[in-house]
Amino acid sequence: MDKIQHTYQISPLSIEVSFCEFVVSIDFSVFKNQEDLNFLYRSSGDLVVWIKQRYYEIFGKQLRITNPSFVAEIWGHLLVYRIAIWMEQNLKFRPLQKLMKFVAFRSGIVDCGERKADSNRWIWDLLGKLFFKKYNSVKS
Repeated sequence: MDKIQHTYQISPLSIEVSFCEFVVSIDFSVFKNQEDLNFLYRSSGDLVVWIKQRYYEIFGKQLRITNPSFVAEIWGHLLVYRIAIWMEQNLKFRPLQKLMKFVAFRSGIVDCGERKADSNRWIWDLLGKLFFKKYNSVKS
């Protein structure tokens, strides 16, 4: 099955999400300023619920990723993304800037997959259980 694209409008941001069976990809790479990135942190719980609902509509089954694990992965990527953008913009050492541009590119797109499609799902599951329990109460 081909990827199915969906745009979420979370005022004032438009977030592109691609859906494949067992995996969703969220593109945060267009957001560079701190205000937008802070907004994405605050909105991640709602975004996860909407994405999981849309996944169910498309595939007729639940995406088997817990909300805390999903949010942990989003936050993990956004943290690395923010650091990479800051370093690329503020450290004037060309090789490091090139590396940080690559890191920002790789961390700006979040591929969240079920265990069978995502070999590091266990890391996000663990971090979700440790730090993001409050998202268990958010119903998808």
